[in-house]
Amino acid sequence: MNNKSLLFLVLILIVACNTEAENTLLEPSAEKQPNEAVVIISNSTDSPISIELLDSIAHRPDNWIVNYNSVDTIALKLNHPARATVHSLVDYRQTKFISRGDTLRIDLDSTKMNVRSTDRLDAQKIVEERSKILSETDSLFNLLIAVDSSLAFKGVDYGLSVSKVYGLSINKPLLESNPELYDKLVEKLIYQLEATPTPLLEISSPELEAIQGLKYEIDRREAYLRLSFLASQFDKPEIYDQIFNSNLYQTDIFVKSPFVRGYLSYLIIKLVLNGEEDRSTNKSYINYKEAYDKLPDYLEGDLLAYARKICLEQMVSFEESNINVRKYLSKFLVDHQDSAFVASFEERYLLAYDAEINSTADLMLMSNAGSMLTLSELVKEASDSTQLYYVDFWASWCAPCRQAMPFSEEKRALFEDKGVKFIYLSMDRDKQKWETASLSHHLETYEHSYLLINPEAQQFIKDLKIDFIPRYIILNSEGKVIEDNAPGPEGERLDEVLLEYLGS
Repeated sequence: MNNKSLLFLVLILIVACNTEAENTLLEPSAEKQPNEAVVIISNSTDSPISIELLDSIAHRPDNWIVNYNSVDTIALKLNHPARATVHSLVDYRQTKFISRGDTLRIDLDSTKMNVRSTDRLDAQKIVEERSKILSETDSLFNLLIAVDSSLAFKGVDYGLSVSKVYGLSINKPLLESNPELYDKLVEKLIYQLEATPTPLLEISSPELEAIQGLKYEIDRREAYLRLSFLASQFDKPEIYDQIFNSNLYQTDIFVKSPFVRGYLSYLIIKLVLNGEEDRSTNKSYINYKEAYDKLPDYLEGDLLAYARKICLEQMVSFEESNINVRKYLSKFLVDHQDSAFVASFEERYLLAYDAEINSTADLMLMSNAGSMLTLSELVKEASDSTQLYYVDFWASWCAPCRQAMPFSEEKRALFEDKGVKFIYLSMDRDKQKWETASLSHHLETYEHSYLLINPEAQQFIKDLKIDFIPRYIILNSEGKVIEDNAPGPEGERLDEVLLEYLGS
């Protein structure tokens, strides 16, 4: 492309937040309660439908509502109006706004997804309305940065959603002849980033105030993303300084943002660690231990504690040893005196189960109720009618595992009366994510759904070379492995194998 450099940017980013979610998934219900919105789902595909909720208070993508049913009605408890982003593997994500009393209708077939909301408060219009200043900023940005839709392609997020990735081109001739336009754009974006919400005296409705608060957060994040893009693509590190020195990182308004975790994560990587990432192995590595130690040079008070919590969680994600994680967790307790967080962290990431984690004698399993047992004990306690065990190794982060779950549920209903017991062993290192994913697959009340506590220490796992999932094995009534790489639940092959063993 003449006089233009072609760039690629995912325009829609998903950023996690550690704030407790305000939106709770209730039992399916056809009737709306005063504080609820109703979601009606019609899905004729194998793709799950995921709903990501964002309000002006909380944002938890790791607590998405994931639904695999072909027809369902869900009641959502809403404390505030929310933006509902609906995801599938068939069509691009769509965003609608819902408030208490609204109905969100989702229809998905093999070619498209249709999402509609009653939106009684007209929140979509309020949030998408552009002021004169924002319109001027949009015009200038679009003048300098052009989207080339002909180069768009699909990307996949978390195995649950497809997003459109666009080709972007920078208008270099215009910038070379009018360099002041770049400075003007940065100035406008910094203004948008630092704008503070102005109380609207004419608004007496708490719901409308919440929508205005949500609009403010979305507009601010837009400026942040655009500035980050300009800093990286124009090699302008001074923009990072402007971002990090802006009022975005001031405690009084910052910690209340639904995007606070993303903002802090960006600061940790770009400012504290200077963008350093180790790619010398097949897995990238970011040294969050170093970030934890350096953070007091950049933050203090509540923000420092919050950022260090992120570092601790990322240490687990990047597979730091339990010894290292415990070391830094102990430092956190000394520095910040937050024993409630430490206890919660130990429980969530299984650090409270040292003996079980290090056990090599047998597979240690945690039930939905939190009780512990071994695989041998499970087999020993089984009824005399149990002839086979179909064991499913899965995890919340494993998209193929989760896509297979509806088929597994069908096979379970078909074979349990024939003497086959289905056992689900999650490889998650995060107990909370296991519990949330279990809700999506109706496993939260299933008797034989477990969190596998000691996969790294257990010789059984090493002998079977279970280094990828999904993985399925079949045990006989005595717990002996008779199929170390059994068919998955999709299709008819599993039926044939199980029937063959049952008939022998």
